[in-house]
Amino acid sequence: MGKFWVIFVASISILLPFLCNSFSPETPTDRRVLVLLDDFAVKSSHSSYFNSLKLRGFDLDFKLADDPKIALQRYGQYLYDALILFCPSVERFGGSVDVAAIINFVDSGHDLIIAADVNASDLIREVATECGVDFDEDPSAMVIDHTGYAVSETEGDHTLIASDDFIKSDVIIGSKKIEAPVLFQGIGHSLNPVNSLVLKVLSASPSAYSAHPLSKLSTPPSLTGSAISMVSVVQ
Repeated sequence: MGKFWVIFVASISILLPFLCNSFSPETPTDRRVLVLLDDFAVKSSHSSYFNSLKLRGFDLDFKLADDPKIALQRYGQYLYDALILFCPSVERFGGSVDVAAIINFVDSGHDLIIAADVNASDLIREVATECGVDFDEDPSAMVIDHTGYAVSETEGDHTLIASDDFIKSDVIIGSKKIEAPVLFQGIGHSLNPVNSLVLKVLSASPSAYSAHPLSKLSTPPSLTGSAISMVSVVQ
């Protein structure tokens, strides 16, 4: 697929429009995509995203993440060109898939998309860490923004955020400008500063912080402001 990408989305409950740019339309033969899910219901809840990939010619193979028969390669040949992990709560992959196999898949020049939520397992966190991304250590923490939250009839805990702080890169998000803010609700993550290949695509605002939305802060949150990334990529 030419340039390969690892894309991290810190919320599986929403779809971001620029995710569809993650697979290059310039190489139509590299279209085999393995999609690992926690539950097949995700095929319906995220049908708009999956259909957008199918309309562009990608061949999606949906499997449960703990399927004992899944494999990324056979007889030394990779079976897929890209991997989508929409299985944040998986504790152990099935078949011959593990963290090492996924990292080798990426190092071999293949694309990977990871979506996580507050149920992100240690396994998913380990894959992310190997790629230079660290999700908030508090599994109950969410990104909160009392200034940049999305106005609604019930304002609630201000975890539904309207964000438009995108990276300035046509290569990553496309040449067509994203006019409307993205609605985000989920966990935040930070980038490993020693990894020069990992980039923030969608950043939180300076007024944001990561914490449990229903608890009073007894200590300063570990993730604050624009240091919080909501979508990141590794090239």
